[in-house]
Amino acid sequence: MKINYCIVLFTIVLFTPLLFSAQGLKNLDDNNGFKKHKLGSRYTSLYGVKSKQEDGSEKVVINSTADKIGDIPVKTIELYYLKDTLSRIIVRVSPEHHARLIEASKNSFGVPTQNLSDNETTRKAKNENLTAGKYYKDQYTWKSKRLNMEYLYEYPIVEATAYTQKDLHLSFTLNDYSMRLNRAKKGSYNAKDF
Repeated sequence: MKINYCIVLFTIVLFTPLLFSAQGLKNLDDNNGFKKHKLGSRYTSLYGVKSKQEDGSEKVVINSTADKIGDIPVKTIELYYLKDTLSRIIVRVSPEHHARLIEASKNSFGVPTQNLSDNETTRKAKNENLTAGKYYKDQYTWKSKRLNMEYLYEYPIVEATAYTQKDLHLSFTLNDYSMRLNRAKKGSYNAKDF
């Protein structure tokens, strides 16, 4: 009887984090983007004029925004369209909010499904040179059925001046973004155009 109780307790402890992670990823799918900007929606000139990018996408930048992630202010929102369909959203945040933003992301969507970080901690674990390159990056990804969200914080290895570049943003991207990008690059030509 005592052994069965231990097995049940062990099973509950083992699967509880998976349950919360699955619930978080479902929330990510349900949100389907950031605030009122939903992935898969059609382009509207309400947010601004599109500018063609080198990779074939078209970008709209929303500079003056009152949007917040909880109490964290948003600097800019970049909307990337492929054939007039919103396929990627990049939400830029001031770098001093990096700790609060990762905590908010983990609390909302659970444990990241992928850790691609290259920082002091990961380099120590791999016995790599701690001072190679100019920047560290904390990069976490949450992958759901429809989309993925990426947290990226790039910061200098050696704190230098006030002019040193830092970047903090969240990226919401449709899972088939690369395939859509390839189709957009091919253009919309067919035999009837000749």
